[in-house]
Amino acid sequence: MSRDWLTLEDDEDVLWAASPRVQSIIPALFVGLLIAVVPAGASLLAPDALPVPVWPLVLLGVLPPVFTYIWIRNVEFVVTNRRCYRKQGVLSRDVLAVGFESVQNSSYEQGVFGTLFGHGTVSIDTAGGLGTELTFWNVEDPRSVQSLVLDQREAFDEGGDEFPGTVEQWQAVLAEVRRLRRAAERYEQSSR
Repeated sequence: MSRDWLTLEDDEDVLWAASPRVQSIIPALFVGLLIAVVPAGASLLAPDALPVPVWPLVLLGVLPPVFTYIWIRNVEFVVTNRRCYRKQGVLSRDVLAVGFESVQNSSYEQGVFGTLFGHGTVSIDTAGGLGTELTFWNVEDPRSVQSLVLDQREAFDEGGDEFPGTVEQWQAVLAEVRRLRRAAERYEQSSR
């Protein structure tokens, strides 16, 4: 899949990328089958009982799984060494990015089928948010994804104590602040 939507910083690298499992269309497939098969079966049992032709309903039954498949193929999840992303949208595009500086916690959840077949949901909670800010749903091996998110948050925290810039740059900033302070003191004395 093309990631033209993802603009990375110079020191940002993609560590994991995925989309929801294709099996996510199964509920829509069942709905589509019901829409298509029930009228078709009824027309076979009682051909004169249905007031409308059956073929439009059969075609209508194809729409839920097709639209769901197209929607799922246009969802992407990405974890980099700086942030987590979710992109979704077919006709328009919605990208949500959460930096590790605001990640508070990450958890994963697997239902019965998820445990059996190795898929689940990873939730990422942020500081100041109202709970879960970002969700990677129906992904393979959610435990390892959650572990990756927590490891990257910890790595970000460990590197977060470093100040940007060099010692020389900070000495130049200090010299400028002292110069501004002296100018402010001279101004204050002259205005008395």
